[in-house]
Amino acid sequence: MSGTPTFATLILIFFLSPPASAFDTYWHAQATQIVGEEFGFTKDATNVMKLGNFSPDLFGPVEDFASNHLKPEARDGLQEFGLRNAQARAAAIFLHFDNLDGKLDRNSKFDYLFNQLLANTRGALAADHTRADLDETTRKILILITLGASLHTVQDFYSHSDWIHNDFDSTAVKMVRPESGPMRAPTWFQVRERLGDPDNWPFRVKSGIYPPVAGVRDTHTHMNHDNSRLLYREDETPGQPLVSQAQYHEAGPVPARPDEESSIRRHHKLAVDTALAASIEWVTLIEQNPDAKAAIDSAKSWKLRGTSLAPELETGLALELTLSCVAGRWDGEDPPADRGILCRVMNEKVGSLIGGANPLASGPASGWKSQLQELAAGIGAAVAFPTALQYGGKFWDVHSRYQILDQLTKGISSETGNYSFPQK
Repeated sequence: MSGTPTFATLILIFFLSPPASAFDTYWHAQATQIVGEEFGFTKDATNVMKLGNFSPDLFGPVEDFASNHLKPEARDGLQEFGLRNAQARAAAIFLHFDNLDGKLDRNSKFDYLFNQLLANTRGALAADHTRADLDETTRKILILITLGASLHTVQDFYSHSDWIHNDFDSTAVKMVRPESGPMRAPTWFQVRERLGDPDNWPFRVKSGIYPPVAGVRDTHTHMNHDNSRLLYREDETPGQPLVSQAQYHEAGPVPARPDEESSIRRHHKLAVDTALAASIEWVTLIEQNPDAKAAIDSAKSWKLRGTSLAPELETGLALELTLSCVAGRWDGEDPPADRGILCRVMNEKVGSLIGGANPLASGPASGWKSQLQELAAGIGAAVAFPTALQYGGKFWDVHSRYQILDQLTKGISSETGNYSFPQK
């Protein structure tokens, strides 16, 4: 099945189902951008890594929603996409550090997830770097997508848990207060190095229960720091109201106050800044494995300008932004500042974008205008790439062909939908 109306419909519903969410896309993209700059990645390599970072949110349980809301012809297209990526969708739920069914209940279990993910990421990167059956283009894509997806999971720990609610200054591992730059919490690995066995720490880490349960305090809805306003739909509440969750974040060195927007922004920023530091640390840890480092070094200087993949990359980034904005997951349902301007233009003009019209006639006059121009060009390119309109193309097809997310969840996932922890 093909055609512009179907693509428009898929954009409108793809993120409206309730998969486990994460830091909203804007914040994930910012963290990944900084990682690219820190380690000397080219713009193209960083952008491919961003697509990888987006993949745990792209793949989610949308089939039930589609069955209830789409016309048969549109449902067929979405279900075909789901069938092509069934393993990716099954693996994605394990890449958010959510407390699946309330069973992530010990610090040592968090520690296991971190260390298993690190081993899986190193192993996947090293294997991709030496596989004899890959062409160089596919090899670079696999390396960058894998690295980006693993970063997504690390970033989500600091978004979905109460890590920044802890009083670290009362422990041997203090808050980090650099001479230049924002204050942040220490990372998991920094605390692990100083305090040893996580089950002996003076605090127990929690992440939000997923799926969220009505009447329970520590749910994903209440605990996450995904957007800068801490404003979320309560999927567990009848009518799914959009409600401030600030009352659940009144702890830690930078507590949020329900009646004080500036405190909410500062609280969220602490989670973001800690995730940024953890993202840089994560790549440093990966690169302690020489083979994994060699893989990253082989891909980070990649430049796509003038190649047939350049339009596909633009299309991928445009789709990422469009899906996130329409679903209210760029930075919440009503993003502030320039982020809001960008999303409003994308939402208002999505039909004309798909039709190839210029969305900038009524667009913003800020620095986002040039970014919007690039993204509009990307969606314009999508019109010439029918496979991209069906979430095809090189950057998405690698998931069904090489099971990237499945590789990252080895020893973590199970067929029951719960984590696979070693028996003690």
